[in-house]
Amino acid sequence: MRNKNLWIILAAVLVIALVALLAAVVQPPAEISGESITLPETTGGAEPQAYLLVTIGGTTYQPIGLHTEGEFTLTQADDVVNVVHVTPTSVNMAASTCDNQDCVEQGVVSLSTMDDRVLGNMIICLPHQVTLELYTVEEMNALMAAIKEEAAP
Repeated sequence: MRNKNLWIILAAVLVIALVALLAAVVQPPAEISGESITLPETTGGAEPQAYLLVTIGGTTYQPIGLHTEGEFTLTQADDVVNVVHVTPTSVNMAASTCDNQDCVEQGVVSLSTMDDRVLGNMIICLPHQVTLELYTVEEMNALMAAIKEEAAP
């Protein structure tokens, strides 16, 4: 009886830990704003050509479906700002308040060039701890399936 209760408690703790891990890994895009960005759940059924995954300081936000060209701003504390330019098939760091501007100079990541770039599908702003990752629809579906599989009991 005592061992059974211990296993039940252990299983409950494990489930809570997995839910907390998933919540920490994929967060809603609360700090991401911009009128020209359409999130996947608001596309009205149209599938995007590519997805952008944004990570800020270790927090990864929900994927953004790329449908139109536009810019949005990532604003953090202490006037830390990154401006991201997107098209339906590409992303680049248009501006940043970091000193070295390496992220801006990394250029455009597009579906057609990401295999030829040193950083592949990524643009990284080390001083601001911002990572932009461009994914094809197939890659994003596989990534989300892997996350859901990890979270399954």
